[in-house]
Amino acid sequence: MTSFFEHQKSSFKRNYLRNLIVLAAADGSLGVDEKGLITKIGLRRGLKAWQIQELFETTGHHEVFLPESMANRMNMLYDLMELVYVDRQANENEIIYIKNLLSAFQLQPQVMHELTLLFKDGAPSSLEWRDFVDSVCSVSVEEL
Repeated sequence: MTSFFEHQKSSFKRNYLRNLIVLAAADGSLGVDEKGLITKIGLRRGLKAWQIQELFETTGHHEVFLPESMANRMNMLYDLMELVYVDRQANENEIIYIKNLLSAFQLQPQVMHELTLLFKDGAPSSLEWRDFVDSVCSVSVEEL
């Protein structure tokens, strides 16, 4: 029997991955590279292959899911940016999606430029990403 907390955690992971699928389909199609990366991220985040496949097959409207903690938000942002640049280019709809998400996360608009520079040649190293997160989070805290 699934406990309430296990169900909640599974729901979080599925909603998280749905955001990635919505972004990947923003250009009108879901490419092989995008689908492969989403599957890899889903498995890394603890979903089963059948759960991921089920999410790909689910169509219809999806509300954007916003994680509550800054750590989860930054993890999602990393995965979204990795997905945007899987084909080494970002289209206008993807950029708009990320900008709207940054706004919802209450992050400064210039973060988009920093993200673009960070991901333009592929995913940043762990150290580069941690430095970026530290700088973004310190700016957010200072503004409070």
